[in-house]
Amino acid sequence: MKPLVAKCAHSCSSISKRIPSCTRCVYSVFEAFTEPIPDRSYHADEPAVLVKLQNEHWKPILDWAQETFGVDIKVSDSLFVPSQSPETLRKFEEVLNNLSPWEMAAMERATYSSKSFLIALALITRRLDVNQAAEAAHVEVNSQIERWGEVEDTHDVDYHDMRRQLGSAACLLANY
Repeated sequence: MKPLVAKCAHSCSSISKRIPSCTRCVYSVFEAFTEPIPDRSYHADEPAVLVKLQNEHWKPILDWAQETFGVDIKVSDSLFVPSQSPETLRKFEEVLNNLSPWEMAAMERATYSSKSFLIALALITRRLDVNQAAEAAHVEVNSQIERWGEVEDTHDVDYHDMRRQLGSAACLLANY
């Protein structure tokens, strides 16, 4: 319950001091999309299991984001990922600026937990449920588990922790 309480406190604080806190939060979350290897934009062309999981979990999120927000999200199979266009960045900044303090608190939690701006955005807009968001966030890990097996007390703990973290973000918006 602690993550939900922390997010509620953060959101209530944001409501009373909306401009400084939310602006700081917007730019903090937005960095997840503008990092040098931003937000699931690197797509490997091997091993086959990773490619399959990327196509199964990431491609629908990218397609949804591009269609819903009218943006072009660049992806690459190289470590040299191209920068996103200024138009795309402006559109997502506008989306963040239009979130309520509760949505922003959930967005922040989901972004930091999933390490993905787009997964978080899909979760808070209810495009993905908690389990779908967690599966998308764990594509690389699940690929490794399929190839080499699960490490007890690590992968299983991460599995539940990701759902707890993303679940707290989703619960924050349950009746919103």
